[in-house]
Amino acid sequence: MSAWPDDPVGAALRVRVEALVDAAVPVADAEFDALALAVFAWQRGRSEVVARVAEAFLAGRAPRCADEVPAVPTDVFKVARVACFDPALQTRVFETSGTTRDARGRHELADVSLYARACVADAARRLLVAPRYRCVMLAQPEAQAPTSSLTFMLARFAARWDTSGERHFFVRDGVLDAGEVLAAVRGAREPVALLGTTFAFIHLADHLDALGQTLSLPPGSVVMPTGGSKGRAREVRDDELRALLARVLGVSPSQVVGEYGMTELSSQAWEVAPGRYRAPPWLRVTAVDTNTLRRRDIGAVGLIRCHDLLNLGSSAAILTSDLGVVHDDGTFTVRGRASGATPRGCARAMDHLLLRAP
Repeated sequence: MSAWPDDPVGAALRVRVEALVDAAVPVADAEFDALALAVFAWQRGRSEVVARVAEAFLAGRAPRCADEVPAVPTDVFKVARVACFDPALQTRVFETSGTTRDARGRHELADVSLYARACVADAARRLLVAPRYRCVMLAQPEAQAPTSSLTFMLARFAARWDTSGERHFFVRDGVLDAGEVLAAVRGAREPVALLGTTFAFIHLADHLDALGQTLSLPPGSVVMPTGGSKGRAREVRDDELRALLARVLGVSPSQVVGEYGMTELSSQAWEVAPGRYRAPPWLRVTAVDTNTLRRRDIGAVGLIRCHDLLNLGSSAAILTSDLGVVHDDGTFTVRGRASGATPRGCARAMDHLLLRAP
């Protein structure tokens, strides 16, 4: 089966995005804007959601740069199908985590090969820089969690970096097998990539503390917790988590690397300094005003807006509910979630979509 999209314009856009992934060098603003505008024009003609959000903010006009492309709020993925292809072409759907009371966001994909290619390529440059690792994943195996974008990414990492033939995933039916994790880590003959959910890491740390033990991961090992602990019985701040994991796992704090990603995106940003994340060249992260959605100055707090050119099949421009700051070196810091009511800019897009829904 050929890679999606199969129309000439979409296929040409994919080739341009693939070139960014393969080159992995900084992209000039003008080059990014040109590609972002071309992707938006194509998506606007293929996705009813993108078209309706565009109507709400552009009223038929064409944007002049990537910052003027209307971003689809992540909440829209909970109430509408955000896709640029026929449902029959869907090969994978990722879902946000949630409770029985919450609607889950759904990100449908017609082709996961570009996602897989990019996550491995970027991780090789920023996260897993050694040739081989013993991959120990504090997450469910892909067969048990087919709608988890995190598990999908971790499975690609294991396939690329771990040739041991040993077990990779250590959460089964929602339960962490802490004893087997310890055995796998202690038996490793190469650097360990200990990756997974923050909640699972906290459980592992508690297990070690209960035993009165600590580990000593091999030199060059990498620890990656992701997802945060908010909403769990025990919440731990990022700085506390880093210190905790460094202590119980026997690594330096610099070996604990955070990830910024979400179901509605196809790309990740990696922590390059405590609390600071750097996005790959094909992902532009900005902070925007909560009311006007206009780009905020460097250093000013705003809603995090992501322009992910890998999101060819849905919407490249995504508006999150996270607050953050973009720094003058291009990195960004997350300052938590927007509290209270839905930010006015997000609400405007949601209202326009829902009021016009059939």
